[in-house]
Amino acid sequence: MAGPKPHWPTRADHRYILKLMSIMGLADALELRAGEFDRIARVFSKAGGTWQAVYGGSADATNLLKTIIKVAVKHGYLTKKEALK
Repeated sequence: MAGPKPHWPTRADHRYILKLMSIMGLADALELRAGEFDRIARVFSKAGGTWQAVYGGSADATNLLKTIIKVAVKHGYLTKKEALK
């Protein structure tokens, strides 16, 4: 008997990024790949953001993360879904 399957994404930072993408209306238009979530998290850390601040409710950290997501979409760093034919 197989055990329960874990929900994807399994990492808390990836789940938070996915939640922000959903709130921003981007999750349905993008291919969701783990490597791209890692890239967003890495850029966020290099830009001075901390996950402790995000989970602590810091508006500044959340706005920084939203800005990084917007820039990543605008400049093509996130894979967009192809239109249905």
